[in-house]
Amino acid sequence: MKRIILFAVMAVVMSMASAAVALDNTALFGTWQLVEPAMGKDGKPCPFVGKQILFTVDGTMVSDNMPMPFKYKVDLDKAETERVISRFPELKGMEIMLAMMGDSQSDWSKAPIVYGVKLKGNQLTMKVSGYTPARYKKQK
Repeated sequence: MKRIILFAVMAVVMSMASAAVALDNTALFGTWQLVEPAMGKDGKPCPFVGKQILFTVDGTMVSDNMPMPFKYKVDLDKAETERVISRFPELKGMEIMLAMMGDSQSDWSKAPIVYGVKLKGNQLTMKVSGYTPARYKKQK
């Protein structure tokens, strides 16, 4: 009986460890290295995902292919998320990240860059509409 209970507890712990991580600034914090680039139907790489991305806890995203740091937002409310999904239905089932230049007081409903994001452990997937997903691994 003790073995069965121990096995059940281990199974629950292991399934929790492999579950997707809630997306917030703290979970994203750090440097992420590209392991699989996002590509368009024309075979060209997506200009909105760099080879390396640094996320800071203050909501800033720095990428090697962007001319300046971007502000990002991942804590969308239900209405914001629904608006984004209505514009980009292929991002349904993913968490949403908005990005823009400027200050954080800007109108996020007009954010020019929209990502579908999945975070699982040290693996980050970012999808821009019209491109294949980009995959990143967190650097230590």
